Amino acid sequence: MGLPHSAEARLYYRAAIQRYDDALLLLTGGRTTGAVYLAGYTVKCYLKALLLASVSGGLRTQLLSAFRGSRAHNIEWLGWLYRRHVGIAVSLDVRRHLTQVASWSTDLRYATGSIDDKEADEFFKSVRIISEWAEGRM
Repeated sequence: MGLPHSAEARLYYRAAIQRYDDALLLLTGGRTTGAVYLAGYTVKCYLKALLLASVSGGLRTQLLSAFRGSRAHNIEWLGWLYRRHVGIAVSLDVRRHLTQVASWSTDLRYATGSIDDKEADEFFKSVRIISEWAEGRM
């Protein structure tokens, strides 16, 4: 596990780790909807950290500006930005898990009830694989 050099990337990297730990606590407590919500934030923060850690200072400033608004919560868009600006191929397995997690939305913050345990477990499996992949690129 490497800590990104840029301060902006470190912010998102640390947030990803904390959101994942928070999500695990909720999952352990049976609060699946909140757990999936925070686990989705984990992926979002990892993708932003990877982007910011991998680009020049000028592009980093542009990306930080682009990280505002609803589009900045879209995991597919963040993955597209990563492929476009970093240019490193993403394995088929990781792409499959990114597609699984792309169903995530900030609308979950308003969801009541619980997500099915099996569905939550599948979501967390994808988040773990994406997190390991991201850690390996920091």
